[in-house]
Amino acid sequence: MTRSILRMASERTPLNTDIPPGPSYVYPRGFGTRARQRQIRQFQCCICATFLVIFVVALVITISYTLSAEDNNLVDNSTNIPSTSAIENTTEAILNGTDVTPTATIEALQGLSILFLMNFPLKEETPDNWTLPKPTQQETTDAINSGKNALGDKEILEENLPSPVMGTPSYRHQKAIASTPEATSMTKRGFVENQATRALMSRHRNVSRSRRDSARKHSIGRGAPIDLGQPQVSLNCSQISSVYRTSNGSCNNKDNPHFGSSLIPFRRILNPDYADGIQQPRMSSDGRSLPSARKVSLEMHRPEFESDPKFTVMMAVWGQFLDHDITATALNQGQNGQPIDCCSVEAQTHPECFSVPIEEGDPYFDEYNVTCMGFIRSAPAPTGHFGPRQQLNQATAFIDGSAVYGSTDSRTKMLREHEGGRLRMFHTADNRTLLPLSTDPSDGCNDAVQNAAGKYCFDTGDSRANENLLLTSMHLIWARHHNHLAEGLSAVNPKWSDEKLFQEARKILGAQMQHITYMEFLPILFGKEFCEHLKIFPDNSTTDTYHSDVDPSIANSFAAAAFRFSHNLLPGLMNASRDDNTTEAIHLHDMLFNPFSLWHPRGVDEAVASAVDTSLSRPDARFTTELTERLFEAPTEDKPQLLFESWEDISSVVGSDATKRLQMLYRRPDDIDVYTGALLESPVNDSLVGPTLLCMLGDQFLRLKEGDAFWYERIRGPQRFTPSQRQEIRKTTLAGVICANADALGETQREVMRSVSEENPIIDCESLDTFNFQPWKEKSFRGVKMDSTQSKVLVHPSKNGNVTKPLD
Repeated sequence: MTRSILRMASERTPLNTDIPPGPSYVYPRGFGTRARQRQIRQFQCCICATFLVIFVVALVITISYTLSAEDNNLVDNSTNIPSTSAIENTTEAILNGTDVTPTATIEALQGLSILFLMNFPLKEETPDNWTLPKPTQQETTDAINSGKNALGDKEILEENLPSPVMGTPSYRHQKAIASTPEATSMTKRGFVENQATRALMSRHRNVSRSRRDSARKHSIGRGAPIDLGQPQVSLNCSQISSVYRTSNGSCNNKDNPHFGSSLIPFRRILNPDYADGIQQPRMSSDGRSLPSARKVSLEMHRPEFESDPKFTVMMAVWGQFLDHDITATALNQGQNGQPIDCCSVEAQTHPECFSVPIEEGDPYFDEYNVTCMGFIRSAPAPTGHFGPRQQLNQATAFIDGSAVYGSTDSRTKMLREHEGGRLRMFHTADNRTLLPLSTDPSDGCNDAVQNAAGKYCFDTGDSRANENLLLTSMHLIWARHHNHLAEGLSAVNPKWSDEKLFQEARKILGAQMQHITYMEFLPILFGKEFCEHLKIFPDNSTTDTYHSDVDPSIANSFAAAAFRFSHNLLPGLMNASRDDNTTEAIHLHDMLFNPFSLWHPRGVDEAVASAVDTSLSRPDARFTTELTERLFEAPTEDKPQLLFESWEDISSVVGSDATKRLQMLYRRPDDIDVYTGALLESPVNDSLVGPTLLCMLGDQFLRLKEGDAFWYERIRGPQRFTPSQRQEIRKTTLAGVICANADALGETQREVMRSVSEENPIIDCESLDTFNFQPWKEKSFRGVKMDSTQSKVLVHPSKNGNVTKPLD
């Protein structure tokens, strides 16, 4: 019916109706002829490999005689030439069927070599200097008043703006990532600051114009403080527990209490690049507009995919769950948190609408006469200064389970049962537990038909939990796991209070998430060599992991581009169950905002099984992106770098076809968007991503470990685990957590992010759930009660009146 009505329309219309969100089917390339293609490809690879082996042998001999290399461990630091072992590894990959050209092979190895020469954590770019004259007090007052007036005008405009139709992609998107009340209040201040900065710039048009004309990257720089009348928030970390994390992540670093906390601006590796130096979208190097997101998507991100038989969809599921634990960008929204229909006529003047135009001839949306995809930009973060727009992270940066517990005290309190240390759960008639229910019919997920049948969407520590069935299942697994931990701790410490049980269970859960991420997830994402180089593998080192000078706050480029790589890893078809609990292949978009199958007795088991049984998708179009934001520029001038400055350079790496498509979209190589470039670059060695992504991801994950005072491997401080407790945490596997908290899952592979193989066989769940709570049993001796979770005994007076000396 909807399609018929749209076809009858005389004009193309905005995307504000509930039409299908994508093509009906997205099949692997060459679907139905895969066996024949594989045979041809193997033959071609054998021919190519023969020539490549000859080439490699010649190269190795030449390097050996020319340089008289004495150390072939990985790379010659003076010449940046790949080692023999690295080249042999790539040769072996090619012999196994990997489609890599000799040029791309050497280029990828050079990229890895450069990464090995860089210092991590990366040194951030020095902030830009303020480019305008220092404002007078009157200019500052006038600018602030202008900003406040702009906020008032925006709010009046929003009172009469329509919302997208409930259930449409735009409505669901805005509801799923809606800003919290705390974030909304802060982003209003950020909006005033940005508008005040614009007002100040308007007084100095000639100065600002010369800035835009003289440089490619534009930032007005950090200016004078802005006083909006709000009292400064100061944290007294001396009054905060040193044993447990705060809900919002504050006071993790006593000297810099806001490091890694929620509701702070994202950190920047590079300074921002705005067309006006403040907040307008980035422009091409020649001053013209960049291509629309839809046009880039059609040309460079096509729906074909190849499966990667080595890894499972659980890799992408964990990546998304982890992403939501450490990043949550605040989004603009209308009055009372309502979504805004940015494709409506009334919203054309809204300052925060960033709608995507749909051109005529669009291969999909033309069929529905759609001209506009509604999109609203992320909200501005307050900085307390004049300057360029920044974005706000609503989540704590730390891997701490905030997706389970929330990132504010109020959210955490609401999710607790306040008895036995447990989280609130919904108990079904068949004696299962589900997440607390979301009974809001306008939450973007709930469906009237399902609600009438007694089935609802769910409420968790993160508002995006209902985005897809697999993500919701992961939230359910870990909420159940918290209660599993609380009950186990209560069994060995029956006198512990609700608060004690809750905090200890939360502490263990966060530690287990850290261990799974660094032991199972990152070795697949980074590859073994890069993990070893960063020294991020869990170990029994006697050196403490914490460095107080490391800022773990999430980088803007990490949240906006680098850690969104996993979106390209999901296949179009998944094995999952519908409401009748029958396993079948369904489209990925049918799993979005559709967690209702979890109400069935086998719902969570079927969802988990689909993730560990389905192969990961592997993108096939790749492009090196050192040029995009110059992220591969070395911290010092004497270090080598990979920088492609011409289309000829790019063509020599990615081939003429990909280069021609890029040239149709972008006028210069340095115009290429970082996200597009990042998804197209060639993976390095045994990693899943290319050098630019490795650089950004590696920097952030190293910071999350070294900048976290509560990291589970720490050997100093009252928050540390005992050696026997750390030993239990190191036994944690994602498979074990799933087995312990699914309903009736009997078996799975030991490493659920990797496919079943001889090295990774299917085993019984009983052998995976081996966590022992005895190391957490509180001990007492000689009138002294020792808390085994702290570094000191709890001091009590002895019978003779003397104070027992604390143990180190």
